[in-house]
Amino acid sequence: MVEFPVQVKDAAAKAYNEWAEAEGLSEDEKKHKFGRAVRVSARYLPELRKEVRSGDLVWYSDPPKLGGGKGEHPGALQHFVAGLPLCQLTHYAERASVWGMNIQDIEVSATGRFLGMSGRGFDSIEYEVRITSEEPADKIKELAAAAASDCYVTNTLKRSCKVTGKVFLNGQSLMELGH
Repeated sequence: MVEFPVQVKDAAAKAYNEWAEAEGLSEDEKKHKFGRAVRVSARYLPELRKEVRSGDLVWYSDPPKLGGGKGEHPGALQHFVAGLPLCQLTHYAERASVWGMNIQDIEVSATGRFLGMSGRGFDSIEYEVRITSEEPADKIKELAAAAASDCYVTNTLKRSCKVTGKVFLNGQSLMELGH
């Protein structure tokens, strides 16, 4: 059973109310009221490792052994692609908590496809959401659409590359999301 702390529900409910109240605001007013930033810095360490910092958090990255690294930490592309499932899981938790949904398990995975050549980027990112729940399929569809719509990473990526998603409920394909 996935437990959503009361802080998640309270913070999300407050945010949803503020968003609803902001419907009539101009883009500049929205930027002033809701403007946020995430700062991450990385520095190079010996043996192709990188130290990554954001606020008080520190983590590491290095390439796989095939790329000359030790393969002890996620590489840059893994960190990049991981942003989508991590962000969507946050929004699934927020919505499910506020809506009082009972979710036994939820997992989001993502695959980024690219050509390993200089000057290229990801051609597509596909994700799958696997949910175990006794909630009705229509409620899970509503949850999936809301979580994807709320997700800052998904919204950013869909402006830059094709992003598609698949949602599974209790092991069965429930829906596909095109962004």
